[in-house]
Amino acid sequence: MEKGGLNFAVRYPFSEDAKKAIADIQLTERIADLAVERIKKALAGEMRARAVLHESDKEEEIASFAAARMILGYLRNPFLTSRFAVNEAKIAHNWLDRNENDVEAVARSFGIETTDRKGRMLLRLPVYLRYSPRSVDYRITNRRLEDGMVDITSHEKKRLTEEAVRKHVERIPLVRDPPDVIKNAGEKLLESLPKTQEARGIGAVMKVEDHPPCVERLLESLRKHENLNHQARYYLATYFMAIGMKDETIMQAFSDAPDFNQKTTAYQVGQIRKKGYSVPSCATVMTYGLCCAVCRIGSPLNWHTLGKERKDVIKEQVAARTEERTA
Repeated sequence: MEKGGLNFAVRYPFSEDAKKAIADIQLTERIADLAVERIKKALAGEMRARAVLHESDKEEEIASFAAARMILGYLRNPFLTSRFAVNEAKIAHNWLDRNENDVEAVARSFGIETTDRKGRMLLRLPVYLRYSPRSVDYRITNRRLEDGMVDITSHEKKRLTEEAVRKHVERIPLVRDPPDVIKNAGEKLLESLPKTQEARGIGAVMKVEDHPPCVERLLESLRKHENLNHQARYYLATYFMAIGMKDETIMQAFSDAPDFNQKTTAYQVGQIRKKGYSVPSCATVMTYGLCCAVCRIGSPLNWHTLGKERKDVIKEQVAARTEERTA
């Protein structure tokens, strides 16, 4: 592979160029160790790529990505897999920001091919829906449509590509009987994790209590280590504060999110507390796309003043709607 191709493969280790670059590479203990470090960096939210100069180092760097996926496929830990996928996607986005000439090739590999029409960048609707982030800004009702195409910006194209990378990396096949070097690396990784790993997150700070259906759904997403958009996190943070949770406890609740960053979360929670933001009304929660019950109670906090019979009726309605969607 030519030098430029190898550099591209290092930047985007999930690409076809990367697969070709390591086609003849033998899995070694060093590569497995680099893979463990790669996963640990993802857990720490460290998005700086390792500096590599020599061709052999570049090949090992690419191979460490493949080995990390093997380790995760062997461990089958949703939290580790989600954190790894989010971090690799953000690293890819950083590379795209620094190498604009790469955007077209990486985006095209996921079917994100845009058309220029009188200075507007248009993307096919099915592709847009497949990779659009769960955010109000990307909701289709807020987009301009034309002939089955959606208007996007160059920044949004990179954001859609980031989401495509995340989904691709997250789809890790089960590895039932990996080489011993992968098994050993997996055990080494688990031993290096904090002993309190299982006692972290939403399950450690909040018991299964009586919350509005929309809140319960978001809490369930956190328990599953799923990403929540900005509006969902803001809503939960204000709700947590309103029911008396301290900032440290709120941060621990959000630690289940695959893209959790302690410093960023501490700042955002502190700002919400400092500015005294109140819990959004039910009407606002509905505009966020987070309402799942249409409780008609005005404010999520009013849920706690409802009688048991009214709550049971609303929960039955939610369960019925959920069953209809999955039928």
